[in-house]
Amino acid sequence: MNRFEKAFQIVRNYGIGFCVFRTQYALRKKFGLLKRKFLTRPWSEITLADWLRPSLDAQPASFLRRHRTNGRRFFFESSGLLGLNKRYKEKIVPKADEILQDQFQYFFDKNHDLGSGPDWFLNPVTGQRAHPDKHWCDISLFDPNVGDIKFIWEPSRFAWAYTLVRAYTATGQDRYAEKFWSLFESWLEANQPNMGPNYACGQECAIRLMAMCFALYALSEANASTAERKIKLITAIAVHADRIEKNINFAISTRTNHSLTEAAGLYTAGMLFPEFQRADCWFERGKKVLTNEGLKQIYSDGSYIQHSMNYHRLMLQDFLWVLRLAQLNGDSFCEQMVSRVAKAVEFLYQMQDESSGRVPNYGANDGAMIIPLNNCDYLDYRPVVQAMHYLLNGRKLYKSGIWDEDLVWFFGSKALDAKVEPLPQQSQKYEAGGYYTLRNSDNWAMLRCHSYRDRPSHADMLHLDLWWKGINVLRDSGTYMYNCDEPWQDYFGSTAAHNTIVVDGRSQMRKLSRFMWSNWTKSKLSTAKSFENGFAKIIQGEHYGYKHQGNNIVHRRGVLSLADVCWLVIDDVLGSGTHRIGLYWQLCDADFKLKGNTLTLQTDHEPVCLAILDSAGNGKCECFKGNDRPIGWQCLYYGNRKPASTLVCSEKTDLPVRFVTLISLGDAANGLVFGVDDMVSWQLDKLGKKLVVKLNSIADSGNNTFNFIEHASKRLSLD
Repeated sequence: MNRFEKAFQIVRNYGIGFCVFRTQYALRKKFGLLKRKFLTRPWSEITLADWLRPSLDAQPASFLRRHRTNGRRFFFESSGLLGLNKRYKEKIVPKADEILQDQFQYFFDKNHDLGSGPDWFLNPVTGQRAHPDKHWCDISLFDPNVGDIKFIWEPSRFAWAYTLVRAYTATGQDRYAEKFWSLFESWLEANQPNMGPNYACGQECAIRLMAMCFALYALSEANASTAERKIKLITAIAVHADRIEKNINFAISTRTNHSLTEAAGLYTAGMLFPEFQRADCWFERGKKVLTNEGLKQIYSDGSYIQHSMNYHRLMLQDFLWVLRLAQLNGDSFCEQMVSRVAKAVEFLYQMQDESSGRVPNYGANDGAMIIPLNNCDYLDYRPVVQAMHYLLNGRKLYKSGIWDEDLVWFFGSKALDAKVEPLPQQSQKYEAGGYYTLRNSDNWAMLRCHSYRDRPSHADMLHLDLWWKGINVLRDSGTYMYNCDEPWQDYFGSTAAHNTIVVDGRSQMRKLSRFMWSNWTKSKLSTAKSFENGFAKIIQGEHYGYKHQGNNIVHRRGVLSLADVCWLVIDDVLGSGTHRIGLYWQLCDADFKLKGNTLTLQTDHEPVCLAILDSAGNGKCECFKGNDRPIGWQCLYYGNRKPASTLVCSEKTDLPVRFVTLISLGDAANGLVFGVDDMVSWQLDKLGKKLVVKLNSIADSGNNTFNFIEHASKRLSLD
């Protein structure tokens, strides 16, 4: 694709306004005009008085006394914190002790040692350092000599501040408070205002600002919290708010969670520090952006503009923070926005696996969790869902567990005694976002069928996620890094890293740049329903992502849930010409045995069996795991790529072609017979019966997929 074609696609997808703003921004940055807006005096020349209203006394004792009595409330009272979270102490202290040894956890997964100091500009993966002496406007975020910038940013997000605060309040030991202050002072000395990579992103500044506020209030009564240190921190909060305010329009232009987090930072600084000259402006600007962007970014059904479960959680954490601050301080947001947020909470709950708290590893996942206040694994989404549901309804969704610590911090111990009122998790249709689920007693599936109107994340239309007893049987491969070597740079966002059809080895959309796609996929849902007897449930849809390759190629998929123990997936690839067609299934991490067209997974519970037939009869099944090729991998935590099995059935054939996949769970996997004899039958030991599925039209891929699956479902029977 040449430059003209790329420019046309960007204008077509993002609009003239976006392109004009980005062009002007790039020019202002290139010629140094943007740089002039941002304070670059060293910390030694910046005082609190620079930020206060003219009439206020900036002497530490006087200011702190005034601030304590300014009437603004935080989530908790500083004087009553010791012992608040003592019940969670056992797992908190070991993590805090690692920080005492300058061991920092990256993306809530691996620890890295940054040395004594620590070195805030070291990339522990590449061993290279970023430039601390350059203005952030002059720093490339994708410098190949440094590596992924997120490995520089991660310790500067101050997630460690929450861990040290939690350890201090659980134990009362001042060494945790002292460690916070020593790390903060080290960071301040190394990161002069607006110099270096840690100011290059306004969202990073906002995340750090929120953590600084949390530590200021939580450690206020600690012996290590001297007046001088508090004044330094409050001054740093003002500098960060100034950095955010002067460039928040760029965040808004991204149409992402960046704008929400930056607005949350401004709202927080304006709300908690009315002593600042710009407090009213920060407060009003933050509230306006939160309202406008919240209504734009959260779709009418509660799904999220970024097509990502992790970014959905980040958005909810932003709103948990600001809505609770508003509640405590007599402020409120418009009813329409709060209603939209409530729908977003229910959406995430319905996308959750009940037994594990996990959700599909769907869409971009950069390891972000901006308010880490519990001992749950990063993949467990219960904490934010529990806290948000309580905020909006005054009740809990889940029984008591380690996910409740967030409740304690935001609402106090009384919240632990709230009534538990779980909502049923049922099959759902989220038409605005294009998410569809089918739920059984111990297994469920999610299918994507969406026509993009906002920037896509991955090329993954008609991806199917399947869960059984807490196991993500058919999974999403996740996200690796935003800046890494080929072929890994593009693999995890590609169609081949998802559970769908790949045509001629290409993705459904064309890559324009690191974060942009062209030829945004369009889709249509045909059916999403259950039969009256509850025996079978269906989702059917199609997408047109491969039409840009010519031959009018359409991928149709029907997903059928059978008798609560089996799943039938019918994939038709329609069009003309000869093409290489591949059906990809990303599998859970388990031992497997592949025999012909049948693969058996030995899970921690019982076996899972996948059997594949194709209408052409030439499909070859292969299973890949962790070789040098970009196939057979998954990434559950940012930057941590691990081998995981991928089953591929592929063939070069004339279109149209049909693939049928039968997935049987547990006892249903025993005695499976799946062949071209127009019948699928297997013994259901627990039922003592056989389930018979007639597939007479499997070889006739010219048949409409939707008619076929409707016909097949009506011929299901228990003998």
